[in-house]
Amino acid sequence: MAKAKTPTDEKFTNIDFPLFEALEAIDKKDYGYYDRLTLEQRKKFSAYMMLIWASSVSGSQQKEILKSVANVTNIHFFSENIGNNPKLQWLLLCASSIGKGKQYHQWVPHLENKVVKLHKKASYSDVKEYFKKIHPKVDDELIVELSKLYVEQQHRKFYLAEKFPNLKFDEIDLLNELLTDEEIEKYEREYGN
Repeated sequence: MAKAKTPTDEKFTNIDFPLFEALEAIDKKDYGYYDRLTLEQRKKFSAYMMLIWASSVSGSQQKEILKSVANVTNIHFFSENIGNNPKLQWLLLCASSIGKGKQYHQWVPHLENKVVKLHKKASYSDVKEYFKKIHPKVDDELIVELSKLYVEQQHRKFYLAEKFPNLKFDEIDLLNELLTDEEIEKYEREYGN
């Protein structure tokens, strides 16, 4: 008797991009995999989604993989030279693999891409829900605190991105770290905003 497909199965099989094959290629450090994709598959390739999936591993090597993705890929992924080049992003994803064969990648919900890229303000409820899903064993008090902190920082960065649209993502991060709330308020007063 054939097993009925669940809605989750359909969600990932009704796409033209071979997601799980690509994840296995990352796990095996297959640097040439991107070159073997068809033009149509390359159009469907989402480097950001692959980053989310590549770092979402369960098992004994989870910490090692998360550290590797954070230290190798996250640092450069959205930089000016790499952020607009899917092949370079692919190479970074492969470089971040620990090279110990196929891993079990589980889907972890993520924040909306527009929020991450500072094109939209984060909502507290969405952020709280996100943190609850990725940290199910953490008590609610800490989830609330993390959510408030994230939203506060994201709103400051969003503000800076609006005020200084020519700044790169990493420059906004740096400016956010350097400026105080008082300096931002003073800027607003002086320029009549």
